[in-house]
Amino acid sequence: MTKSQFYIQIIKGAAIIALCASCSLNNREQITAGLPDSTAIKFAPPPPPTSRGEPTGRAQGGAGRGCEPTALVPLTKSTDGELLWGLTVAERPTFWFGLPRNLTTKDAIAFVLRDELGKEVYQTMFKTLQTPQGVVNFAMPKKVPPLKIGKLYGWSFSIYCDFQTVEDKPGTVQGKIQRVPISATLKNQLVNAKTPEAQAIIYAKNGIWFDALTTLGVDMRGGKEKAIASTWDDLLHQVNLEKVASLPIVPCCNQTQSSN
Repeated sequence: MTKSQFYIQIIKGAAIIALCASCSLNNREQITAGLPDSTAIKFAPPPPPTSRGEPTGRAQGGAGRGCEPTALVPLTKSTDGELLWGLTVAERPTFWFGLPRNLTTKDAIAFVLRDELGKEVYQTMFKTLQTPQGVVNFAMPKKVPPLKIGKLYGWSFSIYCDFQTVEDKPGTVQGKIQRVPISATLKNQLVNAKTPEAQAIIYAKNGIWFDALTTLGVDMRGGKEKAIASTWDDLLHQVNLEKVASLPIVPCCNQTQSSN
């Protein structure tokens, strides 16, 4: 073998090694791309309830004056039509709503929770104090009996625009919530989750909407931490709530009356 032939063989060998390394890298990238991202939130919608009671959705009473709120709840299609509903494992869950505009002292808002028979479980009304447009939340107080596992509850959230001077139907959104038991496996996963974001991902993977949203929302109230805000935005986009995803979480309101 001549010296030139020897060098040619070396060059060919190096080219083959480089090609194999490239193929191996590409294969690894393809395999990695095919694996699920454990750090990304993905909501798995549960099947709708078999018994839904009264229809849910958005009432148009005050919509003409910009009074209609948005519920941060998935809109589920079923054989009976569309249904705003979600699952929770919480005894007293937190509800989240987007305000359609800035609210003033002339406005008021009301929240009502009813059981499967339509009996009022909790009702409260608030006056607003120059509340900016954003997302508000309502946690059921401890004095209210915990939700019963397996039961379907109905809720409604209403905004009374200029309620002191104008007699008009409020803008109302209404839907359903159902409490489900928390399994030992799910409880163990949540205990081992290192961050609120990781817990929210676990809730969403198991179709438990209210707890996934609340876990993120509570952590965002003190300020929008970038990773949490991104996950919040992603979760809302997955259920076509992108219009409220960018709204800030705002405090609201002064309670005027409450009964249960």
